[in-house]
Amino acid sequence: MTRTKILATLGPSSYDKTDEMVKAGADGFRINYSHVKPEDYPFIEKLARGIMQRHENVFLVGDIHGPKLRLGDFESRKIKIGDIICLAHYSESSGDDIPFQYKGLENHVVPRNRLLIDDGKVGLRVKDIKDKKIICRVLYGDLIESRKGINIPNVSIPMKYLSEKDERDLQFLVDNNFSYVSASYSRTAGDIKQVRKFTGDLIKIIGKPENYEGEKNLIEIIKVCDAMMVPRGDYGMERGVENVPAFQKRLIELCNIAGIPVITATQMLESLMYGRDAKRPESTDIFNAVLDGTDVTMLSGETSMGNDPVRAVRVMERIIRKAEQYLYSKKTGVDIGERINRMIKENNVSDRTSKRVYEALRSGIYEAVISPAHHGTSTKKMSRFRIKQLIYAFCDDEKVRRYLNMSRGVIPLPVINGYFSRDPIKFIEESIRIIKSKGYVKSGDNVIVVAGMGNYAKGNTNLVMEEIVK
Repeated sequence: MTRTKILATLGPSSYDKTDEMVKAGADGFRINYSHVKPEDYPFIEKLARGIMQRHENVFLVGDIHGPKLRLGDFESRKIKIGDIICLAHYSESSGDDIPFQYKGLENHVVPRNRLLIDDGKVGLRVKDIKDKKIICRVLYGDLIESRKGINIPNVSIPMKYLSEKDERDLQFLVDNNFSYVSASYSRTAGDIKQVRKFTGDLIKIIGKPENYEGEKNLIEIIKVCDAMMVPRGDYGMERGVENVPAFQKRLIELCNIAGIPVITATQMLESLMYGRDAKRPESTDIFNAVLDGTDVTMLSGETSMGNDPVRAVRVMERIIRKAEQYLYSKKTGVDIGERINRMIKENNVSDRTSKRVYEALRSGIYEAVISPAHHGTSTKKMSRFRIKQLIYAFCDDEKVRRYLNMSRGVIPLPVINGYFSRDPIKFIEESIRIIKSKGYVKSGDNVIVVAGMGNYAKGNTNLVMEEIVK
């Protein structure tokens, strides 16, 4: 198994291949609700329930639409450079017009603006706005498809954050025990708070800052999220591809410091959509994301629409494995945690404890970390150091077990005999017995036990013990 997790997007190519994908290395599955209609709910409900029944640790992520511009429904259309096409809202479109979903978009664009469709696969230049229609010339691209995203660089569109569709989808995600909702196009902490107000604490929230406003408010967004995503596709369209690498490294580092999981996404193995072999830059991209400190690497179209989603997961798993071998090698190893350790402020007992544990683990004499995870906060704070040793998190709550499975180097395990026993000695003995029985440790190994004693308040980690496996 790899420490870095794999999140695979589900779609027509993979709905019936989830078991094979888990076997190949997938740790979680994502569904993009921009493409989901209410009539699809029964199918997805059955799909999600089946996955969770068969796989005790797999986490599920649902992306809500958010304030993203999209085309409407129409027959795919072939285009060529120089073609003149018209875009209009559903209520104004006719004939050969291509519909878009946001009413009033024509009021926010002007001639010379660029419209980038489908992650930049199609480029349009606005020529004129006439009769509520946006008249464009094709700059590049050969096919425009239904419901694809629209990016307009350097243009801010004043859209409400949660639409009626988003609220329906949020309720569906909560009702069906999804671990995470991905808050697409997060612009401010207020956007995240709107989602939190609707869902309460029933689902964890992933922030997705995809434009200038989101980048400007990045620190505040991180503070109110449970996890973050590096959304390289839309961010690259909005801010320019030359800004993506620095943004990725900065966001990963900020999440490491905060102790929340971070996902690196978009076109990581795009060539496997239709081909058999990954491109060399793609392999390097995944490798470097692991070295940057990401918790999760994500597959999008490669698994939702690609020819061989299982192979895509398998190839990603192999690249991650090589990256981790390099990272933890005595000859080539890079201690990511050392930099993070210097940057963490000791604001509370959990931060202080996690730093002490990291410093002890650097000695190399310990083989594993054992921790009860009632809320999971302290476990995530230990994970942020990207230590070589695996963290075995014993959870008394299935939801906690699934959402912790997103954290790098964490293996969530169910508590078998009731609690987390109130007897710490009994808990330690039972935990060591379980991980030894699974072959994770052997007799004579040293392990560190990290726990919160006295009460079970969130993040109350105040006990560190050394034990020898008998």
